[in-house]
Amino acid sequence: MMVLHLKKTVSLSVLQCVTVILLTLFCLQVNAAPPGDTTKEIFYLRADGGVYFLDLPEFSPFVRTNGREEVVGFLEHYDAEFRSGSRVQLTAGRKYHAFGRDLFTELSGFLASYSSTHINEYRGDAAAWAEVRTQFESQYCPQGTELGACITAETEPHLVSLIKNDPHVRSVGWIGRIDGGALPFGAPNFAWGDPIRIRTSRKVDYYGLGLVTGALFSQIGQARSMLYFGPSFRKLDQESETFAYESNRDPAVNNLTLEEDLEALYYGADLGGRIEVPFRQRWHLALDGKLGLFYLDSEYDGSQRTHLSSAEPTVDELTDWDDRDSEVAATLGVEVSLSVDLSENLVLRWAAGGEYLSRVPEMRYARHGESLASGQPHSAARIVYSDAFGYFSTISLGIDFR
Repeated sequence: MMVLHLKKTVSLSVLQCVTVILLTLFCLQVNAAPPGDTTKEIFYLRADGGVYFLDLPEFSPFVRTNGREEVVGFLEHYDAEFRSGSRVQLTAGRKYHAFGRDLFTELSGFLASYSSTHINEYRGDAAAWAEVRTQFESQYCPQGTELGACITAETEPHLVSLIKNDPHVRSVGWIGRIDGGALPFGAPNFAWGDPIRIRTSRKVDYYGLGLVTGALFSQIGQARSMLYFGPSFRKLDQESETFAYESNRDPAVNNLTLEEDLEALYYGADLGGRIEVPFRQRWHLALDGKLGLFYLDSEYDGSQRTHLSSAEPTVDELTDWDDRDSEVAATLGVEVSLSVDLSENLVLRWAAGGEYLSRVPEMRYARHGESLASGQPHSAARIVYSDAFGYFSTISLGIDFR
């Protein structure tokens, strides 16, 4: 709850910053003095490079089940919180005078990406399983007899009853099939507290393209303000490859292979404002804020293989599954930058900022309380939504063509 409260606080802070910027720009426009000299036509190019921190929701097909093989929790198999990667951005623009106003048009595109590998191991509560075993052996196993030799067609129902009726028994494993179908035999929820090891490789790409046109207003003191609007496109792509196995056995005995691709396409527009304030000689400070509204198209593609060979008959199930959904999403962004004119045509710039996305897709594979027992279908993998944050710091070099 503390993390959720922090995220809501940050998103509200970003919204407040953007609102203040846009209201300030509106007031500056209303109170601006009549235009003086018009802007000379200038073409400019800028290349940015730096670091990007992306905080995404996490989702998992790995579960913790009770003695009835009902889902009681999910296991995290990777960390997507504030992962860092590289960020590049290219911007081309033109300042000019038309229709009695100083205007500008700007085309920009960015790419942020990172790759990560995660290895985790989980196990059930061995103490609860030991208690079940002790009870069963005391009733059905002569002294010195191995447990396996005591399990017969007659005694197995008693063992199953002990497991189901113990509220402390927990197993770890994964959902049978991502399409919600039932496995023909067995279930990958491993008894006796046996552990699973999970290796996940992820690649995340986040990129976009925007074209805006705006007006530059007359100077108020030394500050100059501008408002802009234009279409925008973004894409968030999350690819993952996961291999998991019952780790007290050879990896080839009981295992899962899962490949997934979750894409989010954003089609919409941005409305923003910028304030530039010169200070000292050749130095400029700028504050930029923007709001975005988008149609979000989400698509999931998954391919799964579940192999269980520790008991007969062997289960070897291949499953392909896809899901698609759409939503409306909003974005909020703030950027502060400091630039210095190295020469008449060359500008060095440092920038830092943040972005809030109200909707990004994530996956849900089963519901709490659902049974994952042999022969039992469950909920298919489906797209749901959460929010996300991005933070960046970049340095750039710009060239003006006058």
